[in-house]
Amino acid sequence: MDSISKFNGIDYANTFAKKISVMHELIKDVLSGHLNKGDVIIDIGGGPGMGAKIIENLGIEATVINIEPSTTIYDIPQLSSVKYIPLKMTFKDALDAKMPFAANCLLMVSSEHEIALCSGLSAKENKRIFFEDLNKFIHKNLKKNGLLVFGFPNYRKGASETEIDKQRRLTESLLGHSHPKEEFFSVEEFSVSLGVQPVVYIQKPMNLANENPEETILRANAAVFKIQNGNL
Repeated sequence: MDSISKFNGIDYANTFAKKISVMHELIKDVLSGHLNKGDVIIDIGGGPGMGAKIIENLGIEATVINIEPSTTIYDIPQLSSVKYIPLKMTFKDALDAKMPFAANCLLMVSSEHEIALCSGLSAKENKRIFFEDLNKFIHKNLKKNGLLVFGFPNYRKGASETEIDKQRRLTESLLGHSHPKEEFFSVEEFSVSLGVQPVVYIQKPMNLANENPEETILRANAAVFKIQNGNL
């Protein structure tokens, strides 16, 4: 199953999203101190408006443009504070598309590795292409002094192959798919690609099945980068 169709036909918000809710909580925490009334957020790979829901729960009046290729984008969320603009397209399509507005913030929550996999090459090449495309999108669509907010999973540093294999079997049984460590991103990879260090970086265990937090090796990460040399 490819990354675009992986979530087609499922109740994303009440299945997958609930199991990775710790990721959304981290993103909510970091967004709460960085968004302002009237901001425009481009959510890349936002599924059924997950980013819009998070911002709605913060009570911030903002515009959220959701770029999402799967059919989950038709599951329009209930919103009152947020103006929601769904665009059914891939990230590749969005590189050449004209966005309705320039963004104060680009948001990606647990979509980075899925987007990278669409290139269909080795993990290293997938990431190289992903970061080239991301920097192109930033240059074209992010305002000066704009923010990049990433939520991404990875494994605890120093985890053994045995621990990772065990975690992958659990993840596969609960979510239907899992990833080897080389497909996941690290905060260091984002920093190198963007040429800046995060202004915020937090991490928390992802207990998919109420595991002992001291034992689970799957981590939710949230990082905020400020891009001072925007082009708009």
